[in-house]
Amino acid sequence: MKPFSVYPTLRLDKPLKNGNYPIYFRVMVMGQETKIPTGYEIEKSLWDSKAKLPKKNPLRTVIGNIKSDLETYLLTEQGMGGELSIQLVKDFFGGKKKVKPENGSFYDYYLEFVEEKKKAGKDSDTIRIYNNTYTMLKEFAPKLRICDVNLKFIEKFDAFLRDEKGNQEGGRENKHKNIRAVILDMIRHDINIKNPYANNKFKVPKAKIRETYLELNELVAMKKLLPQFEAFSPRRMSLQMFHLACYTGLRISDILDLKWTHIDWENQRINKKQIKTRDQVQINIEPWAKVVLLEFSNSKKNIGTDKPVFENPVTDNTVNLHLKEFAKMAGINKTITCHVARHTFGTLQILAGTDVLTVSKLLGHADISMTMVYFNDAQKLIDNHAEKSKLFSSESIDK
Repeated sequence: MKPFSVYPTLRLDKPLKNGNYPIYFRVMVMGQETKIPTGYEIEKSLWDSKAKLPKKNPLRTVIGNIKSDLETYLLTEQGMGGELSIQLVKDFFGGKKKVKPENGSFYDYYLEFVEEKKKAGKDSDTIRIYNNTYTMLKEFAPKLRICDVNLKFIEKFDAFLRDEKGNQEGGRENKHKNIRAVILDMIRHDINIKNPYANNKFKVPKAKIRETYLELNELVAMKKLLPQFEAFSPRRMSLQMFHLACYTGLRISDILDLKWTHIDWENQRINKKQIKTRDQVQINIEPWAKVVLLEFSNSKKNIGTDKPVFENPVTDNTVNLHLKEFAKMAGINKTITCHVARHTFGTLQILAGTDVLTVSKLLGHADISMTMVYFNDAQKLIDNHAEKSKLFSSESIDK
Protein backbone atom coordinates (compact mmCIF):
# COMPACT_ATOMS: atom_id res chain seq x y z
CA MET A 1 0.00 0.00 0.00
CA LYS A 2 1.29 3.49 -0.88
CA PRO A 3 2.15 5.42 2.30
CA PHE A 4 0.25 8.49 1.12
CA SER A 5 -1.78 10.04 -1.71
CA VAL A 6 -2.70 13.66 -2.38
CA TYR A 7 -5.27 15.07 -4.76
CA PRO A 8 -7.45 18.18 -4.95
CA THR A 9 -11.20 17.80 -4.79
CA LEU A 10 -14.18 20.10 -5.36
CA ARG A 11 -16.53 19.91 -2.35
CA LEU A 12 -19.93 19.72 -4.09
CA ASP A 13 -21.45 18.98 -0.66
CA LYS A 14 -20.44 22.46 0.56
CA PRO A 15 -21.97 24.97 -1.89
CA LEU A 16 -21.23 28.61 -1.11
CA LYS A 17 -23.77 31.45 -1.20
CA ASN A 18 -22.19 32.92 -4.34
CA GLY A 19 -22.72 29.64 -6.24
CA ASN A 20 -19.07 28.58 -6.13
CA TYR A 21 -17.67 25.48 -4.48
CA PRO A 22 -14.61 25.28 -2.20
CA ILE A 23 -11.44 23.43 -3.26
CA TYR A 24 -10.06 20.98 -0.70
CA PHE A 25 -7.17 18.54 -0.63
CA ARG A 26 -8.04 14.95 0.10
CA VAL A 27 -5.01 13.34 1.69
CA MET A 28 -4.55 9.69 2.65
CA VAL A 29 -1.65 8.89 4.99
CA MET A 30 -0.99 5.34 6.21
CA GLY A 31 -4.66 4.37 5.71
CA GLN A 32 -6.02 7.52 7.41
CA GLU A 33 -7.83 10.27 5.53
CA THR A 34 -8.22 14.00 6.02
CA LYS A 35 -9.69 16.82 3.95
CA ILE A 36 -7.96 20.20 4.14
CA PRO A 37 -9.48 23.45 2.77
CA THR A 38 -7.22 25.40 0.41
CA GLY A 39 -9.02 28.71 0.88
CA TYR A 40 -9.83 28.82 -2.84
CA GLU A 41 -13.23 28.46 -4.54
CA ILE A 42 -14.42 28.02 -8.12
CA GLU A 43 -17.52 27.58 -10.31
CA LYS A 44 -18.41 23.94 -10.95
CA SER A 45 -18.16 24.48 -14.73
CA LEU A 46 -14.51 25.58 -14.37
CA TRP A 47 -13.43 22.41 -12.57
CA ASP A 48 -11.67 19.63 -14.53
CA SER A 49 -12.97 16.51 -12.78
CA LYS A 50 -10.64 14.22 -14.74
CA ALA A 51 -7.43 16.12 -13.93
CA LYS A 52 -8.81 17.07 -10.50
CA LEU A 53 -7.65 20.67 -11.09
CA PRO A 54 -9.18 23.99 -12.17
CA LYS A 55 -9.46 24.23 -15.95
CA LYS A 56 -7.76 27.64 -16.21
CA ASN A 57 -4.68 29.41 -14.93
CA PRO A 58 -3.55 30.95 -12.70
CA LEU A 59 -5.61 28.92 -10.19
CA ARG A 60 -4.71 25.64 -11.90
CA THR A 61 -1.02 26.36 -11.38
CA VAL A 62 -1.52 27.51 -7.78
CA ILE A 63 -3.37 24.33 -6.77
CA GLY A 64 -0.89 22.17 -8.69
CA ASN A 65 2.04 23.81 -6.91
CA ILE A 66 0.50 23.26 -3.45
CA LYS A 67 -0.04 19.58 -4.31
CA SER A 68 3.56 19.26 -5.52
CA ASP A 69 4.95 21.02 -2.42
CA LEU A 70 2.99 18.74 -0.06
CA GLU A 71 4.10 15.60 -1.90
CA THR A 72 7.73 16.78 -1.82
CA TYR A 73 7.44 17.53 1.88
CA LEU A 74 6.03 14.09 2.69
CA LEU A 75 8.58 12.32 0.48
CA THR A 76 11.43 14.23 2.14
CA GLU A 77 10.16 13.32 5.60
CA GLN A 78 9.88 9.69 4.54
CA GLY A 79 13.37 9.74 3.01
CA MET A 80 14.84 11.22 6.18
CA GLY A 81 13.29 8.47 8.28
CA GLY A 82 10.50 10.64 9.67
CA GLU A 83 7.12 9.24 10.65
CA LEU A 84 4.29 10.08 8.24
CA SER A 85 1.00 11.09 9.83
CA ILE A 86 -2.18 13.11 9.33
CA GLN A 87 -0.82 15.59 11.87
CA LEU A 88 2.18 16.16 9.60
CA VAL A 89 -0.23 17.16 6.81
CA LYS A 90 -2.14 19.49 9.13
CA ASP A 91 1.11 21.08 10.26
CA PHE A 92 2.08 21.65 6.63
CA PHE A 93 -1.12 23.56 5.90
CA GLY A 94 -0.98 25.31 9.27
CA GLY A 95 2.46 26.71 8.52
CA LYS A 96 4.08 24.58 11.22
CA LYS A 97 5.92 22.16 8.98
CA LYS A 98 9.23 21.06 10.38
CA VAL A 99 12.10 21.81 8.04
CA LYS A 100 15.36 19.99 8.60
CA PRO A 101 18.28 22.46 8.58
CA GLU A 102 19.69 21.06 5.33
CA ASN A 103 16.32 21.66 3.64
CA GLY A 104 16.30 25.28 4.72
CA SER A 105 17.24 28.28 2.59
CA PHE A 106 20.96 28.61 1.85
CA TYR A 107 20.41 32.35 1.38
CA ASP A 108 18.83 32.85 4.80
CA TYR A 109 21.84 31.20 6.43
CA TYR A 110 24.26 33.13 4.20
CA LEU A 111 22.78 36.51 5.14
CA GLU A 112 22.81 35.63 8.86
CA PHE A 113 26.47 34.60 8.49
CA VAL A 114 27.36 37.94 6.85
CA GLU A 115 25.43 39.84 9.53
CA GLU A 116 27.48 38.08 12.22
CA LYS A 117 30.64 39.10 10.36
CA LYS A 118 29.46 42.72 10.44
CA LYS A 119 28.79 42.55 14.18
CA ALA A 120 32.24 41.03 14.72
CA GLY A 121 33.76 44.12 13.10
CA LYS A 122 34.74 42.75 9.67
CA ASP A 123 35.91 45.54 7.39
CA SER A 124 33.51 47.03 4.85
CA ASP A 125 35.48 45.73 1.87
CA THR A 126 35.11 42.13 3.04
CA ILE A 127 31.37 42.63 3.61
CA ARG A 128 31.07 44.17 0.14
CA ILE A 129 32.65 41.07 -1.43
CA TYR A 130 30.29 38.77 0.52
CA ASN A 131 27.30 40.82 -0.68
CA ASN A 132 28.54 40.67 -4.26
CA THR A 133 28.82 36.88 -4.02
CA TYR A 134 25.25 36.75 -2.70
CA THR A 135 24.01 38.83 -5.63
CA MET A 136 25.72 36.52 -8.15
CA LEU A 137 24.32 33.41 -6.43
CA LYS A 138 20.78 34.81 -6.46
CA GLU A 139 21.08 35.64 -10.15
CA PHE A 140 22.30 32.12 -10.90
CA ALA A 141 19.82 30.29 -8.63
CA PRO A 142 16.94 32.46 -7.32
CA LYS A 143 15.94 29.73 -4.84
CA LEU A 144 18.53 27.56 -3.17
CA ARG A 145 18.30 25.04 -0.35
CA ILE A 146 21.33 24.10 1.70
CA CYS A 147 21.15 20.51 0.44
CA ASP A 148 21.25 21.77 -3.18
CA VAL A 149 24.81 23.07 -2.75
CA ASN A 150 26.97 20.22 -3.97
CA LEU A 151 29.92 19.69 -6.31
CA LYS A 152 27.76 19.82 -9.44
CA PHE A 153 26.16 23.09 -8.31
CA ILE A 154 29.55 24.68 -7.57
CA GLU A 155 30.93 23.60 -10.95
CA LYS A 156 27.92 25.09 -12.77
CA PHE A 157 28.12 28.30 -10.74
CA ASP A 158 31.81 28.68 -11.57
CA ALA A 159 31.02 28.21 -15.28
CA PHE A 160 28.28 30.85 -14.98
CA LEU A 161 30.73 33.33 -13.43
CA ARG A 162 33.37 32.61 -16.06
CA ASP A 163 31.29 32.33 -19.23
CA GLU A 164 28.29 34.59 -18.61
CA LYS A 165 29.61 37.18 -16.15
CA GLY A 166 33.17 37.33 -17.49
CA ASN A 167 34.76 36.88 -14.04
CA GLN A 168 38.49 36.22 -14.14
CA GLU A 169 40.27 33.85 -11.76
CA GLY A 170 40.68 36.44 -9.00
CA GLY A 171 37.01 37.44 -8.91
CA ARG A 172 35.86 33.82 -8.92
CA GLU A 173 38.39 32.90 -6.22
CA ASN A 174 36.89 35.43 -3.79
CA LYS A 175 33.34 34.18 -4.41
CA HIS A 176 34.31 30.56 -3.85
CA LYS A 177 36.13 31.54 -0.65
CA ASN A 178 32.93 33.21 0.60
CA ILE A 179 30.77 30.15 -0.17
CA ARG A 180 33.32 27.81 1.38
CA ALA A 181 33.42 29.91 4.57
CA VAL A 182 29.62 29.66 4.89
CA ILE A 183 29.66 25.90 4.28
CA LEU A 184 32.37 25.37 6.92
CA ASP A 185 30.28 27.40 9.37
CA MET A 186 27.29 25.13 8.64
CA ILE A 187 29.41 22.04 9.28
CA ARG A 188 30.59 23.56 12.59
CA HIS A 189 26.93 23.90 13.53
CA ASP A 190 26.22 20.24 12.71
CA ILE A 191 24.18 20.90 9.57
CA ASN A 192 24.25 17.90 7.27
CA ILE A 193 25.99 19.25 4.17
CA LYS A 194 28.82 17.84 2.10
CA ASN A 195 31.69 20.25 1.47
CA PRO A 196 32.34 20.34 -2.30
CA TYR A 197 35.64 22.12 -1.63
CA ALA A 198 37.02 19.40 0.67
CA ASN A 199 40.03 17.42 -0.54
CA ASN A 200 40.24 19.60 -3.66
CA LYS A 201 37.09 18.05 -5.15
CA PHE A 202 36.56 21.45 -6.67
CA LYS A 203 39.77 23.30 -7.37
CA VAL A 204 39.23 26.96 -6.53
CA PRO A 205 40.59 29.20 -9.33
CA LYS A 206 43.55 31.30 -8.27
CA ALA A 207 44.29 34.85 -9.34
CA LYS A 208 47.28 35.28 -11.59
CA ILE A 209 49.40 37.35 -9.28
CA ARG A 210 51.59 40.07 -10.71
CA GLU A 211 51.23 42.78 -8.11
CA THR A 212 52.17 46.39 -8.87
CA TYR A 213 54.65 48.09 -6.58
CA LEU A 214 56.79 51.22 -6.70
CA GLU A 215 60.53 50.94 -7.02
CA LEU A 216 62.55 53.09 -4.64
CA ASN A 217 63.34 55.73 -7.28
CA GLU A 218 59.60 55.95 -8.11
CA LEU A 219 58.75 56.35 -4.45
CA VAL A 220 61.31 59.17 -4.23
CA ALA A 221 59.73 60.80 -7.32
CA MET A 222 56.34 60.74 -5.54
CA LYS A 223 57.98 62.21 -2.43
CA LYS A 224 59.34 65.12 -4.46
CA LEU A 225 55.79 66.17 -5.37
CA LEU A 226 55.05 67.29 -1.79
CA PRO A 227 56.19 70.95 -2.10
CA GLN A 228 53.56 71.46 -4.83
CA PHE A 229 50.70 71.02 -2.33
CA GLU A 230 49.68 73.27 0.54
CA ALA A 231 49.87 71.93 4.08
CA PHE A 232 46.76 69.94 5.09
CA SER A 233 45.22 70.29 1.63
CA PRO A 234 43.29 67.20 0.43
CA ARG A 235 45.95 66.34 -2.16
CA ARG A 236 48.84 66.65 0.27
CA MET A 237 46.94 64.54 2.81
CA SER A 238 46.26 61.88 0.16
CA LEU A 239 49.94 61.79 -0.79
CA GLN A 240 51.15 61.58 2.81
CA MET A 241 48.62 58.90 3.72
CA PHE A 242 49.89 56.88 0.75
CA HIS A 243 53.51 57.50 1.79
CA LEU A 244 52.85 56.38 5.36
CA ALA A 245 51.26 53.19 4.00
CA CYS A 246 54.36 52.62 1.82
CA TYR A 247 56.69 53.14 4.82
CA THR A 248 54.71 50.95 7.26
CA GLY A 249 52.83 48.36 5.16
CA LEU A 250 49.53 49.34 6.78
CA ARG A 251 46.35 49.00 4.72
CA ILE A 252 44.53 52.22 3.89
CA SER A 253 41.72 51.16 6.27
CA ASP A 254 44.29 51.11 9.11
CA ILE A 255 45.81 54.42 8.04
CA LEU A 256 42.33 56.00 8.23
CA ASP A 257 41.79 54.38 11.65
CA LEU A 258 45.26 55.23 13.00
CA LYS A 259 45.23 57.10 16.33
CA TRP A 260 48.07 58.55 18.37
CA THR A 261 47.31 55.96 21.06
CA HIS A 262 48.47 53.32 18.54
CA ILE A 263 51.89 54.97 18.43
CA ASP A 264 54.62 54.32 20.99
CA TRP A 265 56.63 57.45 20.31
CA GLU A 266 59.31 56.66 22.89
CA ASN A 267 60.15 53.31 21.27
CA GLN A 268 59.23 54.45 17.73
CA ARG A 269 56.69 51.68 17.18
CA ILE A 270 53.16 51.43 15.83
CA ASN A 271 51.07 48.85 17.74
CA LYS A 272 47.67 48.35 16.17
CA LYS A 273 44.93 45.78 15.70
CA GLN A 274 44.27 45.48 11.96
CA ILE A 275 40.76 46.41 10.79
CA LYS A 276 40.57 43.58 8.25
CA THR A 277 41.94 40.61 10.20
CA ARG A 278 41.61 41.85 13.83
CA ASP A 279 45.19 40.62 14.36
CA GLN A 280 47.73 42.77 16.19
CA VAL A 281 50.62 44.17 14.17
CA GLN A 282 53.79 45.91 15.39
CA ILE A 283 55.78 48.13 13.04
CA ASN A 284 58.98 50.12 13.47
CA ILE A 285 58.69 53.81 12.62
CA GLU A 286 61.37 54.47 10.02
CA PRO A 287 62.71 58.04 9.55
CA TRP A 288 60.52 58.80 6.49
CA ALA A 289 57.43 57.57 8.37
CA LYS A 290 58.40 59.72 11.35
CA VAL A 291 58.48 62.83 9.14
CA VAL A 292 54.91 62.14 7.96
CA LEU A 293 53.64 61.60 11.49
CA LEU A 294 55.30 64.78 12.77
CA GLU A 295 53.63 66.81 10.03
CA PHE A 296 50.21 65.85 11.40
CA SER A 297 51.12 65.90 15.11
CA ASN A 298 50.13 69.55 15.74
CA SER A 299 53.71 70.36 16.81
CA LYS A 300 53.79 67.09 18.80
CA LYS A 301 50.79 68.20 20.91
CA ASN A 302 48.67 65.28 19.66
CA ILE A 303 51.23 62.61 20.58
CA GLY A 304 49.83 60.41 23.34
CA THR A 305 46.24 61.59 22.84
CA ASP A 306 43.36 59.51 21.48
CA LYS A 307 42.99 61.80 18.46
CA PRO A 308 43.23 60.34 14.95
CA VAL A 309 46.55 60.93 13.19
CA PHE A 310 44.72 62.20 10.11
CA GLU A 311 41.91 64.44 11.34
CA ASN A 312 39.14 64.98 8.78
CA PRO A 313 40.87 62.60 6.36
CA VAL A 314 40.07 62.13 2.71
CA THR A 315 38.41 58.82 1.78
CA ASP A 316 40.21 55.89 0.20
CA ASN A 317 38.32 56.56 -3.05
CA THR A 318 39.59 60.14 -3.06
CA VAL A 319 43.14 58.91 -2.41
CA ASN A 320 42.86 56.55 -5.38
CA LEU A 321 41.69 59.39 -7.63
CA HIS A 322 44.57 61.59 -6.48
CA LEU A 323 47.09 58.78 -6.97
CA LYS A 324 46.30 58.61 -10.69
CA GLU A 325 47.12 62.32 -10.87
CA PHE A 326 50.31 61.91 -8.82
CA ALA A 327 51.56 59.04 -10.99
CA LYS A 328 51.22 61.21 -14.10
CA MET A 329 52.96 64.14 -12.40
CA ALA A 330 55.85 61.91 -11.29
CA GLY A 331 56.18 60.25 -14.71
CA ILE A 332 55.27 56.79 -13.37
CA ASN A 333 53.63 54.59 -16.00
CA LYS A 334 51.79 52.34 -13.55
CA THR A 335 48.24 52.10 -12.22
CA ILE A 336 48.67 53.15 -8.62
CA THR A 337 46.03 52.52 -5.94
CA CYS A 338 46.04 52.54 -2.15
CA HIS A 339 46.87 48.83 -2.07
CA VAL A 340 50.03 49.41 -4.12
CA ALA A 341 51.52 50.99 -0.99
CA ARG A 342 51.33 47.70 0.92
CA HIS A 343 52.93 45.81 -1.95
CA THR A 344 55.59 48.48 -2.22
CA PHE A 345 56.49 48.03 1.45
CA GLY A 346 56.57 44.23 1.23
CA THR A 347 58.53 44.03 -2.01
CA LEU A 348 61.11 46.70 -1.13
CA GLN A 349 61.70 45.08 2.27
CA ILE A 350 62.41 41.73 0.59
CA LEU A 351 64.61 43.29 -2.10
CA ALA A 352 66.54 45.05 0.69
CA GLY A 353 67.29 41.67 2.25
CA THR A 354 64.66 41.47 5.02
CA ASP A 355 63.82 37.81 5.52
CA VAL A 356 60.35 36.70 4.44
CA LEU A 357 59.29 35.63 7.95
CA THR A 358 59.98 39.12 9.32
CA VAL A 359 58.13 40.74 6.42
CA SER A 360 55.21 38.39 7.08
CA LYS A 361 55.08 39.53 10.71
CA LEU A 362 55.35 43.22 9.78
CA LEU A 363 52.44 42.87 7.34
CA GLY A 364 50.37 40.91 9.86
CA HIS A 365 49.93 37.91 7.57
CA ALA A 366 48.45 34.83 9.24
CA ASP A 367 50.05 32.54 6.65
CA ILE A 368 53.54 33.01 5.21
CA SER A 369 52.25 31.89 1.81
CA MET A 370 50.40 35.23 1.65
CA THR A 371 53.77 37.00 1.89
CA MET A 372 55.28 35.00 -0.96
CA VAL A 373 53.40 37.12 -3.51
CA TYR A 374 55.91 39.89 -2.78
CA PHE A 375 58.59 37.86 -4.52
CA ASN A 376 57.13 39.27 -7.71
CA ASP A 377 60.40 40.66 -9.05
CA ALA A 378 62.24 37.37 -9.16
CA GLN A 379 64.90 38.62 -11.62
CA LYS A 380 66.08 41.32 -9.23
CA LEU A 381 66.29 38.81 -6.40
CA ILE A 382 68.35 36.47 -8.61
CA ASP A 383 70.65 39.33 -9.66
CA ASN A 384 71.10 40.43 -6.03
CA HIS A 385 71.88 36.86 -5.02
CA ALA A 386 74.40 36.49 -7.84
CA GLU A 387 76.23 39.63 -6.70
CA LYS A 388 76.30 38.74 -3.01
CA SER A 389 76.46 34.95 -2.80
CA LYS A 390 79.85 33.33 -2.19
CA LEU A 391 78.49 30.14 -0.65
CA PHE A 392 79.78 27.78 -3.32
CA SER A 393 82.89 29.75 -4.32
CA SER A 394 86.59 29.22 -3.94
CA GLU A 395 86.57 31.96 -1.29
CA SER A 396 84.31 29.77 0.85
CA ILE A 397 86.65 26.80 0.47
CA ASP A 398 89.76 28.85 1.30
CA LYS A 399 88.14 29.91 4.54
